[in-house]
Amino acid sequence: MKRQPLRLLPRWALITASLSGLLFLAAGTSHIASLRAYLALFSAWLLVTMLAVDPQLARERAHPRNAGLDGLRFATGFLFLLTLTIAALSAGRLHLGLNVPTRLRDAALVVFALSGSLQTWAMIANPFFSPVVRLQSDRGHRVIESGPYKYMRHPGYFAMLISVPSSALAIGSWLALIPACGFVSVILRRACLEDQFLRANLPGYVDYANHVPGGPIPLQRAHREDTCRTYNANP
Repeated sequence: MKRQPLRLLPRWALITASLSGLLFLAAGTSHIASLRAYLALFSAWLLVTMLAVDPQLARERAHPRNAGLDGLRFATGFLFLLTLTIAALSAGRLHLGLNVPTRLRDAALVVFALSGSLQTWAMIANPFFSPVVRLQSDRGHRVIESGPYKYMRHPGYFAMLISVPSSALAIGSWLALIPACGFVSVILRRACLEDQFLRANLPGYVDYANHVPGGPIPLQRAHREDTCRTYNANP
C-alpha cells in the first residue's frame, strides 16, 4: 500500500505530458495563459484523484471487465479530447477562441475545479465507480448512500456534465462548446441506460432511488415501464 503512490506517479506524469503535448501542439504555442492554467489545474486534480481513490477501484477503472460491451465509454473519451483539442486550436492557431472574456474564463476555471472536486468526492465515496456499466459481483457491489450520494443518485455524471463545457470556456473557446454538447448528450444517454440496468440488477437500488433525487435533469415518459425514468444513476 505504501508503494501505491510511487506506482501512480509515472502514469500521472504520462497522462499530463501527453495531454499537454496534444493541446500545445493544437494551439501552436505554449504561451496561452488560460491553456496553461487549465492544464495545471487538470494535472493537480488528476494527481489528487489518483492518490485518493481506493486501489481496487483504480484497478477496476484501469482494467474494467467487459469493457468491450460499453461503446459509450469510447464516445465520451473521444468527445472530451475533441473538446479540449478544438478549444486549444481555436484559442491558438485559429485565433477564434480568445473572444471569451477573461472574467468568464476565470469563472469557468473555478467551475471546472468545483465539478472536479465533486467527481473526486463521488469516487472516494463509491468504490464501484467503474467506467463501464456492469454489476460488480466480483467486488461485492452494493448501493452507496454516503457522501454526495446522500443528495443525488449520480453526482459523478452531474460533475461531468459541468466539467467539459466549463473546460471549453476556461481555455477560451466558444467553438469547443459544440463537441462539449455532444459529450453532454452521450453522458445523459449513458446515465439513462445505467439507471435502467441498476434498477433491474442491483439489490436495494430501487428502494434507494425512491428516496434520493435522481439529479438535476430527469427524463420522464408516462405510461411506459421500460423507459428511463431519470438520467442519473449510481455510480
